[in-house]
Amino acid sequence: LARADLPDTYLFQQASQSANNLDKSDLVQWDVDPLYHTPQPLDTPVKARWTENLIQVIHGRQFQMEEE
Repeated sequence: LARADLPDTYLFQQASQSANNLDKSDLVQWDVDPLYHTPQPLDTPVKARWTENLIQVIHGRQFQMEEE
């Protein structure tokens, strides 16, 4: 990913020159809920355990990095 070329689009070029170049007038639409119903994900014991394992891995990796 670090070796990937940067996008060569008009929007990217405008944003890279200055954040003030971008038209932000439509960003307000992202502050409201979607027009469709989005169900809440089911919390299952398997998902809860997977999440707990992921947290433990992240904490372990962070600890390793701090020790180096």
